[in-house]
Amino acid sequence: MRFCEFATTKPKKPKKPSKPLTPEQSVVAARKSDVDQAKQALDRTKDQQKRRREFEKAIKASYIFKLQDR
Repeated sequence: MRFCEFATTKPKKPKKPSKPLTPEQSVVAARKSDVDQAKQALDRTKDQQKRRREFEKAIKASYIFKLQDR
């Protein structure tokens, strides 16, 4: 190790235990996690559809190329 690597690192302090959430806070946290999960699912679906379109376009192009060789 170089001197600058171990001389500049600071020891990490332990995390303070967090208090339990109130019912209102837990509802808000649950809704936020639901929104995050829905956004991730939407992104996955869009990516899947995009890959599918590219795949179909490649198949169509290869089929046209085969027809032109005849």
